[in-house]
Amino acid sequence: MSETDSGLGVFWTLPAKILNWLSLAFRNLTRNARRSITTIAAVALGFAAVNIFGGFAAYMFASIQDAHIYEQINGHIQVWQKNGRNYAGHDLEKHLITRAEIDEIEAFAAADDRVEMAVRTLEVSGKIDYDGNSGNFMTNAMVPSEKETIHKRSTALRSKDGSFFQGEPITDEDAYALAIPPGMKDRMKLEVGDEVILITQSLDGQMNAGDAIVYQVLDVVSQALDNLYVYMPLSMAQGLYDTDSVSSVRLLLHNDDDTDAVLADFRKQFDDKEWDIYPWYDVSKLYKKTKTMFNIIFGLVFAIIAIIVTMSVINTIGMAVVERTREIGTLRAMGLKKPGVVNLFGVESALLGVIGAIIGLLITYGFAMIVHIIAPTWNPPVAAREVVWEIRLVPWYLTITSFLLILFTTIAAIGPARRAASRSIVDSLGHV
Repeated sequence: MSETDSGLGVFWTLPAKILNWLSLAFRNLTRNARRSITTIAAVALGFAAVNIFGGFAAYMFASIQDAHIYEQINGHIQVWQKNGRNYAGHDLEKHLITRAEIDEIEAFAAADDRVEMAVRTLEVSGKIDYDGNSGNFMTNAMVPSEKETIHKRSTALRSKDGSFFQGEPITDEDAYALAIPPGMKDRMKLEVGDEVILITQSLDGQMNAGDAIVYQVLDVVSQALDNLYVYMPLSMAQGLYDTDSVSSVRLLLHNDDDTDAVLADFRKQFDDKEWDIYPWYDVSKLYKKTKTMFNIIFGLVFAIIAIIVTMSVINTIGMAVVERTREIGTLRAMGLKKPGVVNLFGVESALLGVIGAIIGLLITYGFAMIVHIIAPTWNPPVAAREVVWEIRLVPWYLTITSFLLILFTTIAAIGPARRAASRSIVDSLGHV
């Protein structure tokens, strides 16, 4: 048996056949270079537009996730007493996490390598007074060093200069330090270094007051909190409420992707506890709504661009079929079967898609690099400060869109090619 007749011979001749098909397809595309270039430009620009929009959507998802987990210091998993998260009644103490329960949660966090830390938070609300001006405040108090550890993980919602507060850093030793938002600063005419009085009602129903010093004017992500939210150390908040309990314990993980696994293990270990345990994405309704909205918008944009690209390819291949009808008849007369005609135009169309995808990827990366260098800023609808916007390119997403682009351009050639192949050889040879 000769090498050509063996399976090995087929194996070695297959790459040569593929190269011949590609070479023939490339020469056919260069016959009308202007039309081919126009089609490739349409494919590349449409592909780049889809990728750039997808990169902006990825940035938006990351921004909302960062805002919730890190900027707002919510962590990946929150643990509350049953019905404690939305409780606003008078017997608040019954809905707090006790010192003994805190120890159990912290022991779980210390034993699990996926958990970076367990962060205690206490929600406090009351009145803030300065020189006769008063207003309401609310806070999620926590240990300053733990807050800083979470906050520095944020990457998506950053200002151009990287700063997020004016004033002095708050350390664990600053027991009476306070950070206020810009809206409260302007409304109450406060400056860094001013002394204020915080007035709350302790858990036993008694009025309580404490002095505090404004250390920082702190940027907040949410516009709704710009006149209301303050930050104070956990020790100050517990002193105002006269308790060593906390509203919730929040687990910060090393990796966002471990949220579901850690959540399942935590619930399994504490299945006897009447706690409400939430992953970050269940707490952040904004994330789910925004993700759904952008998925719908992206689906529509992708569908529109896919139609435009497909029609451009159909037009190019259709014109090529008409111009090469006699050539097709000659090939058929020489023994080329109908599937061979379809394959010929399919390879040409796929080549258009491959070239368009490569150029589109170069445009995408070039645009993303320019945006990164310029670092343009904008003020998102829910944010209280200008932040740098980005184009975040996701490899798996680019791979999928590239595959779909080449698939659509290949499929677009099937219709015109089948019509050309279905004509009789005599009619094709006599075509004028």
